[in-house]
Amino acid sequence: MPTATEQKSISTLSQRLGALDDKVVSRLNEISHSVSSLAGRSIIIEGDPAISVFSLQHGIASVFKLLPDGRRQITGFLYPGDFLGVTFNMDAEYGYGAEAVTHCTLRAWPRPALEHLFDEAPGLRRLFLAKIADELTEAQDRMLMLGHRSIEERVAAFLLTMARRQAGATGIRIEIVDIPMRWADIADYLGTTAETVSRTLSAFRDRGIVRTGKRGEIGILNWPALEAHAAGVKAQEGEINR
Repeated sequence: MPTATEQKSISTLSQRLGALDDKVVSRLNEISHSVSSLAGRSIIIEGDPAISVFSLQHGIASVFKLLPDGRRQITGFLYPGDFLGVTFNMDAEYGYGAEAVTHCTLRAWPRPALEHLFDEAPGLRRLFLAKIADELTEAQDRMLMLGHRSIEERVAAFLLTMARRQAGATGIRIEIVDIPMRWADIADYLGTTAETVSRTLSAFRDRGIVRTGKRGEIGILNWPALEAHAAGVKAQEGEINR
């Protein structure tokens, strides 16, 4: 009998993929198991055989590509409901690495068992791959936009993305954004330096757009001004104050 946490995890997965009948949901439960990863530990390693597919239940993870000189480029941050380790054929290797930013718990599906379930329920395969394709497209679009934005636009867009991901389906404009990532990791993702990220946040604070203080938290004081910066719109001086 699955635990309440496991049932919630599968329910969240079903919402992410689309409508799934009870039999498929039950089978997803049967073939999966729970795994955890401490902050800073690898979840998947780029180049390893892609033997499992994961769905993040709790926590935040980073995904990255290794560069030829051994450095890594962070390409995104994942939240509960996101997938890791999906490939399009059984013999593939993981095309990226993933690391736990905070303590993470995940559902893991062995590839052979998941492939067998795809054969039993072809609609599940289509829903699964369509959702992954959508997420990959969104990630590519986001990286393209970041590459053509000023540093203030990039930092503002990052804060808005984190806030919206944490708000989830509620769509609420949350006031406090949890930022558990290291400044160096955020800077890597945004294509700048940790010092520049810090200076930009200080500038936003001085304009009354955000509040800084407690480590790992950013308060959003003026959503319209932050959205204007993310869009590259120069707000009027009077609009920047709360």
